Amino acid sequence: MSHSLLRNAWLHRRAVAAGASVCALAAAGALAVTGTAQATGLPASAGRAACRAATLKGTYLFAGSGWTVSGGENTPTAFAGSERFNGAGKVAGSSTFSSGGTIFPRSAFTGTYTVTRGCTGTLTIGTTLHFDVYLAPSGATFTYVQTDPGSVSATTENRATRT
Repeated sequence: MSHSLLRNAWLHRRAVAAGASVCALAAAGALAVTGTAQATGLPASAGRAACRAATLKGTYLFAGSGWTVSGGENTPTAFAGSERFNGAGKVAGSSTFSSGGTIFPRSAFTGTYTVTRGCTGTLTIGTTLHFDVYLAPSGATFTYVQTDPGSVSATTENRATRT
């Protein structure tokens, strides 16, 4: 390798190292100014939210789609409905579900949910459907992702009424 190529490679590595040092100093400075650091990926102010089970109260509307993955086959799914959260950990609703074009209309369901102070939680419908939930501190909207193996779905729900 020529001397000029080696020098250019050395200069490039030095510039990358200097850039990394600047980033580390900036992060340390931000930590010193705010006095907080979180590994959650949420801003420090999000940690101040005080959600609880009562944050989810009222009737919410939802619609979404996803896939069921089984034995190397992917089956498209779609769903829509409404559900009522009682503010104390119970939910009941009705939804229409389509799996590979087969329709299951207006099926009633019940379930339970939990909410943490950090505005995350879980939702279980019946005994077979499980979701990780992420709430707005107001409870007006939340998103979720299904956590059951072989299922791929996520959606957002919006509050339609508070009662």
